[in-house]
Amino acid sequence: MALLSFNSKSIKSASFFWGTLLFIVSQFVLSGCNEKLSVVGNTFPPDTLQLTSVITTDSLPLVLSSSPITQSRSLSGFGVVYLGRTPTLEAITLSRLSTQDSIPTITADHIITAKLFISPTNPLYAFGDTTSNQLSFSVVKVKKLWSPQATLDSITPSIEYFDTKPLATYSGKIDLKDSVGNIILDFDKEQIIEWINLRNQYGSDTLNYGIAFISDPSSAVIRRFSSGAVGGSNTSQFATLQVVYKKTLTDTIQTVVSFISGYDGTFIVPPTQGIPDKSITIQATVQTKSTISFDVSSIPKGVAIHLAGLTLTFDPSRSENGTSGMDSVIYADFIDTSANNLLRSYYGSRLKDASGKFTNEFFFPTLNSAVEGMIRRNGTGTITIQTQPGQYYVRLDKMVFFGPQEPDKTKRPRLTVVYSTRPKF
Repeated sequence: MALLSFNSKSIKSASFFWGTLLFIVSQFVLSGCNEKLSVVGNTFPPDTLQLTSVITTDSLPLVLSSSPITQSRSLSGFGVVYLGRTPTLEAITLSRLSTQDSIPTITADHIITAKLFISPTNPLYAFGDTTSNQLSFSVVKVKKLWSPQATLDSITPSIEYFDTKPLATYSGKIDLKDSVGNIILDFDKEQIIEWINLRNQYGSDTLNYGIAFISDPSSAVIRRFSSGAVGGSNTSQFATLQVVYKKTLTDTIQTVVSFISGYDGTFIVPPTQGIPDKSITIQATVQTKSTISFDVSSIPKGVAIHLAGLTLTFDPSRSENGTSGMDSVIYADFIDTSANNLLRSYYGSRLKDASGKFTNEFFFPTLNSAVEGMIRRNGTGTITIQTQPGQYYVRLDKMVFFGPQEPDKTKRPRLTVVYSTRPKF
């Protein structure tokens, strides 16, 4: 998948932060030697500018704790759905099919072929064991009404929502390339007759609750498929059921009709919760975010924050990436209760070393307003680390960062704040 490049942005962010920090410190040293201040510093009398830099240490733990949180949410209306299973995740997709009102009352013998079409996305995306690349699933009837706003909790227990009779099955390997064409499955003819009869009897397809794509235990990968996007000009849908039939058994004319999905929804079954995790974990489509709690009460109220930067260290050993590669930009939110619950947002970029290669550090260079909000309140506050908004529905990638309790102190989150006291006249 083509992703935006933020390479230069990360270098500029780090260079800006440390370059500005060096500049401010140098001005402070010069002012202490009664040298003339810079143009910026000249707005203050020489002895009134008091600059202080604080950084997370054992004796001054500015970063207190972290905790991952997962929210249940349907992925619907974004133009993609997911299907499959890995050892830690399962993706279930529901599709609400519309029944054509032009089909007469017929029997299964009248149906010549019934084919279900689904299309992997272009560009491709696969998550899990892409070496074996095994995808296995069954298609079953949905027994209860559901909506695009449904959550995983609202469609369980599964025995109440999903029939057990397979209407179609798939077990195979979809090529790991961008253009693979449609996946075509033979579909149960008797189920089609049931939907036709309900439509003709009640004059609508409201009792057709659709179909569910349920992965089998033998599946080792999750694949992304195309779906209709809300407000999009592309009319393609996730599932299309094409039926070829004869109006009479002796009819020589074949009629083709399509049952098209009206709306689709993917539900991700997250990993079973075990021992409470102290890491900083984000996982896009799974809707896993992490909160980080701060204590900046050591910084006096009324100061001017010049710089506030947060460094997070990435843990590749506990992270999982799909075929699109790892994102180089992450996102943070802060709800400022000192400013009428204003939502403030920040971007952090993956840093590069001198040779231009990515390091394992991600850096948020401009948390000034968040730190100021914490100081105005009571010196404490929480930010939420998450996947950037434009990426969360297009990937399942799991990114893990070391938390404040990491034994290796060099890998813990580091908050650096540079501030000055305001002049007193």
